[in-house]
Amino acid sequence: MPGSSMNERIGLFFRFTRVQFLPVVFAPLTVGTAASWYVSHSLDLTLLVLLFLGSATLLIASNSIDDVYDYLNGVDQASERLFPKEFPGWKPIPRGLMSVGQGFAISFAFYFASVSIGVYLAFAVGWVALAIAIPGILLSYFYVAPPLKLDYRGLGLGELSIFLGFGPIPALGAFYVLTRGLTALPILLSIPCGMLTVDVLLTHDMIFYESYKEAGKRSLTVVLGRVKAEWLTVALGATAYAVSLSLVALRVVPLGCLLVVLALPLLLRRGLPTGRERAPPEYGLKTQDLFLHSVAFSMLLAAGLLI
Repeated sequence: MPGSSMNERIGLFFRFTRVQFLPVVFAPLTVGTAASWYVSHSLDLTLLVLLFLGSATLLIASNSIDDVYDYLNGVDQASERLFPKEFPGWKPIPRGLMSVGQGFAISFAFYFASVSIGVYLAFAVGWVALAIAIPGILLSYFYVAPPLKLDYRGLGLGELSIFLGFGPIPALGAFYVLTRGLTALPILLSIPCGMLTVDVLLTHDMIFYESYKEAGKRSLTVVLGRVKAEWLTVALGATAYAVSLSLVALRVVPLGCLLVVLALPLLLRRGLPTGRERAPPEYGLKTQDLFLHSVAFSMLLAAGLLI
């Protein structure tokens, strides 16, 4: 980023790390935190801040390494050719505004910060905290990085990584750090969170379908095709609501968790699949709606535990 102003550097950093997606990892953390309060009626604010900081640095590290390897694997070059220059999802590395080395440096710096916070929490509350965090760290790195390249395999491993990394892992981690205990409750509550984040991913990949296909990135959307993948998002969304309502019906969680139905309009805003492919900008708008839906659903679920 030579010769650029401080504001330009900050703007490039935000674009490269995609910090606007932080709420999607804060959502399951909030559910895990609410579950800990529901069980213990106590909260350590210092530990809570460290949890959110550790998760934020991990997401930034993960987004950064994702951009580096998508460039090295030719995904971003394909996108540069297929999308207009004003496309809002453009990346800094293929435009020469950031080097691969700088991308690696940013990613590893934030991985170091996240691991350091994890080690501190392990000393503070027990090594189980690190045992929960390590799989999330590894999945975030090998999602696109060799030798595993999980999202390139065509086996749904990338989507499984997202489900675990934005559902059970952060929710259970938050619950353990705040209560020093393990229970099925945060895992059960986080299943819908993980499913709805996968919905966001599947729809996001519909935007870049041609780029991924050309570069050999065999995400589940590419394997299924846009139409089938869109129906899968409907199935996952319906299952997320079914799981939450079942937990209420079985009295695992209080009636207040029925608040999640208030998020339903965001899920249905763009309508059901029509059996035909949409234009990429339509998938972009739907991705935004599903992102907001995922976060709103999780926050309402957490609120239901607290009222």
